[in-house]
Amino acid sequence: MIGREKDVDRIATALMGGVNTVLAGPRRTGKTTVADAAIAICAKEGAYVAPVDLFQAPNLASLAHMLSIALLANRAPLKRAIAEAKRSGRSILEALRTTATYRARADLGEDVELTLELHLAERDPDGALISAIRLAQRLADADGRRVILFLDEFQDIAEKRFGDPDTTTRQIRSVLQRSKDVSVLFAGSIEHLMRDLFAPSNRALSQFGSFHELGPISVEQWTTGLRSLLSLDSATITDDALDHLISLGEMHPRATMLLAQQAHLASIEEITREIDNAMVVQALERSLSAERLRHEQQLERIRASGRYAEQMAMRVASDAELYEDLRPQQAARALNSLRNLGAIEHGEAHGQWFLIDPLFRRYLSRRRLSL
Repeated sequence: MIGREKDVDRIATALMGGVNTVLAGPRRTGKTTVADAAIAICAKEGAYVAPVDLFQAPNLASLAHMLSIALLANRAPLKRAIAEAKRSGRSILEALRTTATYRARADLGEDVELTLELHLAERDPDGALISAIRLAQRLADADGRRVILFLDEFQDIAEKRFGDPDTTTRQIRSVLQRSKDVSVLFAGSIEHLMRDLFAPSNRALSQFGSFHELGPISVEQWTTGLRSLLSLDSATITDDALDHLISLGEMHPRATMLLAQQAHLASIEEITREIDNAMVVQALERSLSAERLRHEQQLERIRASGRYAEQMAMRVASDAELYEDLRPQQAARALNSLRNLGAIEHGEAHGQWFLIDPLFRRYLSRRRLSL
């Protein structure tokens, strides 16, 4: 959590105060870590929390099912019954019916059963989603708790697998705006898609959440934070090595932490707990090796997104001429597809683009040179 303590506190305070929050930031820049930490604080302060990752939901019915299970798991006996049902392959609905504290008709509403069996939810996915969201306020009323929903990768709600985005978001807002004890943390890894859901006045979720932007972690914060983390294992790092490590990480949280981890491992293997500049150089190669499978998977997604996407990604990575041998429309489509994947973002200058992950950029740049 280097450099993110204030972000965590502000988000948790907003959610506990009833303020819906929108948190957007590229993948592997600490967004979900910050969100998880804020949600953990809310839970510690007595709130019920229900985290759901839309990336893991294949359709709307599954999303409703996952949300209902996450909500009910806040009651300890129900959480145990749900876990046992999953382990044994039993029906979750039947498992809950045998739990003494499960009062479906008394305080949770009869329609909650619609979401507890996936095949029932699939018959009426829109109704299942409404039922799942209503369950949050019913739990709040029944148990006297604030309920916090954490909907991660929320930009996926615009994808076809969840049905018509306008219809789905209208349903979400319609129920939530009547849920006085429910707060929502909407998180997403593609910022411009998140803004498109919450900013335009014609969108159902327009102004429904307060945007929280994660700012850059300063060099001073990295310096202090990394030295502090290393000291937990009685390790140190020389000044020039630390400067080099932070420079290689380019202020990217995931990349910088991975470099620090690999440098630390190198120091342990060499039976010294002081990281020098040579170990940092070694850490870069070790980090690229550790990330190779993920980079290959990301490249496959890029290839699947469009005909010229791979070529354009390597050009952006190498700071090469973007429009060479391509028509403007072809180049523009490739750039937009890369942006929609969360791989690239606009630079400061007009027409400038950059790879968000510095390690992935090195991987693509080296690949371009080898072809």
